[in-house]
Amino acid sequence: MSFEPPCYLSSLRAFVDGYAGTCARSIHSAGDVFEFYSRLFSDGRLDREAKGVACAVLAYFVVPRDLLPESELGPYGLIDDLYVAAHAYRLLRRLAPADAIAEAWTGEAPIDQAMATIHAETRAALGRRARQALRMSGLA
Repeated sequence: MSFEPPCYLSSLRAFVDGYAGTCARSIHSAGDVFEFYSRLFSDGRLDREAKGVACAVLAYFVVPRDLLPESELGPYGLIDDLYVAAHAYRLLRRLAPADAIAEAWTGEAPIDQAMATIHAETRAALGRRARQALRMSGLA
């Protein structure tokens, strides 16, 4: 009997499909954001520090009990994950080669624009809890 592990990215895209609530634009980009960090993490051009930032984001996405658990809140629970990712992007712009960042992004909007939108929407939704999400991710 062979075992085929589930594809987290496919599951994530299906999870947010059809979501129409608060911060829908950001939540619909969750798959692109996760894919971006996955590609960066496997890019040999990134140094240890940059890979550590990417790893922190990926880990925060998959941890089941974060600040806003998806198991309890549905797609809205991705708000904290996306905030952590958008905050980490600001760090990575200084740490990672620009060409690695450009090549890792597959979203429709330019990455700077997409991450700025995600940061603004999710920061507003989290309010004072934003700092707590960064601490939980190891990025504070």
